[in-house]
Amino acid sequence: MKNVCIVVRNKRDPYYGEEFGPAASALADGGFPADKIFLIDGADAHEFAQTVIECKNFFDNTFVLAADAELDALRGKLCELVKCPPSAGVALEAGAKHFFCLPFGGAGAALVRGEVIPYLKTKYEVAAGSAFVRAVGVPADLLEKVIGEAKAQAQGMEIVTSCLHGDCRIEIVYGNAPKTQVDEVMRILAGGLKEYVYAIDDTPLNKRVYDLLLLRKQRLSVAESFTGGGVASSLIEIPGMSQTLFESIVAYDNGSKMRRLGVLQQTLDTQGAVSDETAYEMAAGLLATGNCTVALATTGIAGPQSDNTNKPVGLCYIAAGTKEAVYVYKYLFKGTREEITKRAIVQALFLLYKQIV
Repeated sequence: MKNVCIVVRNKRDPYYGEEFGPAASALADGGFPADKIFLIDGADAHEFAQTVIECKNFFDNTFVLAADAELDALRGKLCELVKCPPSAGVALEAGAKHFFCLPFGGAGAALVRGEVIPYLKTKYEVAAGSAFVRAVGVPADLLEKVIGEAKAQAQGMEIVTSCLHGDCRIEIVYGNAPKTQVDEVMRILAGGLKEYVYAIDDTPLNKRVYDLLLLRKQRLSVAESFTGGGVASSLIEIPGMSQTLFESIVAYDNGSKMRRLGVLQQTLDTQGAVSDETAYEMAAGLLATGNCTVALATTGIAGPQSDNTNKPVGLCYIAAGTKEAVYVYKYLFKGTREEITKRAIVQALFLLYKQIV
């Protein structure tokens, strides 16, 4: 079985891989990794047609990823090119070949996990059940130790681990293994990684946070400096987030931190914008408005250079709390500017989860 992704995008737009990365990762996690990925210009109808025909001839499953607004038109073109009838389901079937149209970003990944993978497993009669543990920020040595202990009890099972920006997804593929054996493996994983675990199913972190905010009837405000709106962006990928998200502020400039969030000039002068005290005052400033019940704030140095202080690239402070108490956490992340930022976004969401769980 061979799988391929066709990514339809404007080639003049900056390329970061975030358009198709989440869905491609979800396919790999589900056991259907792409053997090849084509990047084609959405404005070139001829290139799209040639690529689709090539994929039909040489691949079993083709995943077309594009902006949500383009998907209906692409489905119509696909049906014409591969001569298959329109379908209301997730898949377009052209004989033994299958085509799937998926949106960019987290929405595509959610569709892969919720509909595409179950469809393919049924189609290919993959007789294997799965259980999951999801965790954030697990130290490498601890993760290796706990996975080793789990594998020692997992005869006849497969344990698949993937980690992205500190967010670890562990899948136990158990097939026909006895329930008692599956339960023991889950006990080892969930118990060994306890303080880092946020789900014992396949719920992504942003969806888990949303579910808890809704369940606890919490109203969230977010203030971001170096994460540049990334925390809020991750949250609003989830439909219905408007029920729980009051506001998101990107306060890069110190003037914004003071005027909008109430950070003290003295704090900025003596401690700096990247400090425990500034993160605390950013979160406290959100809570002081009285329009939210829980607040989250980030400040840090993403790089590639420092901020003319002696503080290192990768240093960040994340504050999370309620009117009763605000807690500040210090981290020093490694990597490129993008890697540091994305790692901090994941960690911030996890700290928010810990605050409301």
